[in-house]
Amino acid sequence: MRKKLMLMLIVNLLLLGAFVGYRLYIYIYESDFASVNYENIESIKSLEDGDSFSFAVFGSVQNSIDIFQKRIIPEINDDHNILFCVSTGDAVLDGAEDKYRILNHAIDDLKVPVVIGLGENEVSDGGDRRYYKHFGPFYHSFVFRECYFIFIDTTGTTPYDMQVEWMSGELNKGDQYNHIFIIMNDPLTDDSEIELKDQMFRESLINVFSGHGVTVLSNGSMNFQKSRVGDFDFYSSGGGGGLDIKNSYDADYHYLKIDVNPENVDVNRVVIKLKSGNSAFKILYGIWIYLHSLFYTSFWHIAVVLSLILIFFLVLYIKAVQDVDYYRDFTREHDMTAQKGQLNIAMFTNNYYPFVGGVPISIERLSKALRSRGHFVKIFAPSYPGHEENDLYVYRCGLLHYKKTDKFTYAVANRFSRDMKKEFMKDDYDIVHVHHPFWLGRTGLNLGIRKSIPVVLTYHTRMELYYHNVPIFKKVYKNIISHKWIRRFAQHCDGIISPTESAREYLENIGVSRKKLVMPTGLDFSVYEHESSEMVKAIREEYAGGGEVLLCSVSRLTKEKNLDFLVDGLKLVKEKTEIPFKVIIIGTGSEREHIEETILAYGLDQQVKLTGTVPQDQIVQYYKASDIFVFSSLSETQGMVLTEAMAGFCPVVCLVSSGTDDIIEDGINGFKTRNDLDEWADKLVYLLEKPEERQAMGKRAFESAQNLSMDNMAEKIEDFYRELIDDRS
Repeated sequence: MRKKLMLMLIVNLLLLGAFVGYRLYIYIYESDFASVNYENIESIKSLEDGDSFSFAVFGSVQNSIDIFQKRIIPEINDDHNILFCVSTGDAVLDGAEDKYRILNHAIDDLKVPVVIGLGENEVSDGGDRRYYKHFGPFYHSFVFRECYFIFIDTTGTTPYDMQVEWMSGELNKGDQYNHIFIIMNDPLTDDSEIELKDQMFRESLINVFSGHGVTVLSNGSMNFQKSRVGDFDFYSSGGGGGLDIKNSYDADYHYLKIDVNPENVDVNRVVIKLKSGNSAFKILYGIWIYLHSLFYTSFWHIAVVLSLILIFFLVLYIKAVQDVDYYRDFTREHDMTAQKGQLNIAMFTNNYYPFVGGVPISIERLSKALRSRGHFVKIFAPSYPGHEENDLYVYRCGLLHYKKTDKFTYAVANRFSRDMKKEFMKDDYDIVHVHHPFWLGRTGLNLGIRKSIPVVLTYHTRMELYYHNVPIFKKVYKNIISHKWIRRFAQHCDGIISPTESAREYLENIGVSRKKLVMPTGLDFSVYEHESSEMVKAIREEYAGGGEVLLCSVSRLTKEKNLDFLVDGLKLVKEKTEIPFKVIIIGTGSEREHIEETILAYGLDQQVKLTGTVPQDQIVQYYKASDIFVFSSLSETQGMVLTEAMAGFCPVVCLVSSGTDDIIEDGINGFKTRNDLDEWADKLVYLLEKPEERQAMGKRAFESAQNLSMDNMAEKIEDFYRELIDDRS
């Protein structure tokens, strides 16, 4: 049933697209028409001379199909005495463009020229400008065979006083001809149900017409009316096809045939005979004619409206018939637990060992823990010159570009490589896990979509805080592009892993609606179990041999790590306390030279030492040798080095940010402060001067870290993988 409804919805959307496309085609490609009245008047003037002639007059056609197009036009075409036609107004239902086009198609069927007068319908819905474009001026005149024809505007579009003045001049010109015909929309008689609304204009016209022997032809109700107004004849006729329920019971559809000779003007009503003369039949038939014309002229509008209504109810019904249960599916969770088996997982990253950073460490730990749980994990990463890969589970992609300087290492993998895609296709993967929202991350996403398997993104990096690496439009990148980039990529994935709750909140705030798992990078406690007391002792001896309190920080030496704050803070700490301390900063990066110069300028070269890079399997010994871990970065999605240091019994002093707020319990396992040097320095001085509190806080830090084991991380991520796979199936 649901599939049939979806098929109906798709078909309806296609039809709606076809309707709209056809409308666009008509407006763009259908031949336009302009100045029709001018062209037809020129055709009338070119007719052969003669003393007598006939012309037809019709009013209130209103885009009629059954009466005007099917009955009146054929009769006029069969009457060879009629030389041309005149519409007194309301030839269209309204002033919309499509109504004018339908009228133009209809009068194309006439074998004689036609002049379209201006009525209320022509100017409605902004139709005045369309009338002017397609037919010409609102009021005008022309001469044919000693007869003067004057068309006036009774709609109010043209100022009345202007027309009265113009009319006086035209009538003086017309006096030299045998007959003067006035063509207008609203009747002049005050006993007509449709009359000229502006009484002052009506009276002015009557006064102007008097004494000129005019014959006035106007639109009106279906009833044909002949009147004598002052000293001139007035004829009202509105039976050209439009609906007039009030008068249809005793009136007939008709047009006027005007026979003209030098002496006389004869006005004759030509009645359109219906199948029955019964009044009730005529009313019903009139309604049918109107509805038929309305449907014909507004077919596309009606079709579009009906399509939109149908789409709305189809979507509503599809949503309504789909059972919704907002409680989690306990049966599915039970089945997932019972049917666990090996998963084949492909991971894509833009950097990996030998490059040292948070992302490679996180990937290495997760893949190791997943393999220990019996899963197959292959890592697709860039190759690095001089590095020989011995891990069979790591595929090294060829490089497009590689640059290594004292400041940074930049390896750009060839994401267009066919060999990499062939390598991916060798194994039947269940899920793709990407660790960057660009480059090889994009390759992993595309391959996952191609194989119709879920794709997971781990949000490792606050990209907006790396804006200083962008050569141009830094602020645009920081405040706009970076967030939209992450959102766009994440929305194409099936699930997102955020390392902290604050990172999850950020993703929600930028509009990422995919399933999310909050899971920080787990710790490999096995490296802590292999304690090297000799190495710990050696580190203490080398950096704090005089019994000083040893502070440690681990970070890439780059701008986004906020290391100027760290050095400024250490300078302030030295000024605030007499407690001797030493600091080791582990890591390397583009800002090393600048930091060394700052340390020297502050006179901290005896307190602060930069060790450079330390092998990952040895860095634990530095944590154990240290008394306090200090940290100043504001760019972390997770403070992975914080949890590592806490597992080494180090209390932490850091700045509150997205990467630290979820890990550090202020005053319990460390201190987190505002981005304020005095506040940060005071907390560090407090720990320096209170060794018992420092040790107690270090113990609590160790206990906090015990909840973040690598195996626990792998188990939860595995369940997340299976949930996404199950969603796909």
